[in-house]
Amino acid sequence: MGAEEIAKLIEAVDETATEAVSGALAAGEDPVRLLKEGVVEGLRLIGVKFEEEEYFLAELMMGAKLAERCIELIDPHMPPNSVTTRGVIVIGAVEGDLHDLGYSLVAKQLELAGFEVHQMGVNVAPMSFIDKAQEVGAGIIGLSAFLVTTVPSCRDVVDYIRDMGLSDTLKVIIGGTATSQERADEIGAQGWAANAVEAVSLCERLTEVEQAATQNL
Repeated sequence: MGAEEIAKLIEAVDETATEAVSGALAAGEDPVRLLKEGVVEGLRLIGVKFEEEEYFLAELMMGAKLAERCIELIDPHMPPNSVTTRGVIVIGAVEGDLHDLGYSLVAKQLELAGFEVHQMGVNVAPMSFIDKAQEVGAGIIGLSAFLVTTVPSCRDVVDYIRDMGLSDTLKVIIGGTATSQERADEIGAQGWAANAVEAVSLCERLTEVEQAATQNL
């Protein structure tokens, strides 16, 4: 069984995908192709179904966990330096917010899409996000806010970044039930995502813009 078949199994959230991966590896299939054209492609197809409301949060989460198990099988077979990190992201729930389900799912989707993700946890102070981003060389900070009362913490992060002169290299995106594109615009964030799939697309766009700007210098 090859990469295309594995992608279809993951798209269908079929647990036999792990057996198919093991069998493909034993048969000498290229692990890089199995990862990119099999697992990652299957996850992308799940994202399409989620956006089209054919799948819901449960399928998205189960698909992410299935893809993660497949990746764990493939990882030991990957050649050195075969995985290129698409970018570095720091993510967490802002100060006063104790909800972690939403941002944890976003973090997992970003990791599976090739980003290096550093999870900060919940109830994170504004400067802690910025300090961590500078420590790991992140280009994006993802803020989760499920409570209306915690949205001002998102603004604080954006304001501190501006005041520190870091706006050119450090972008902020927000998500969570208390957020919207309008709120993102109000506080000066670079984007808003309604769900994990949109968060991946948003981070891909921001990273591509940053890379293009760097190449033009």
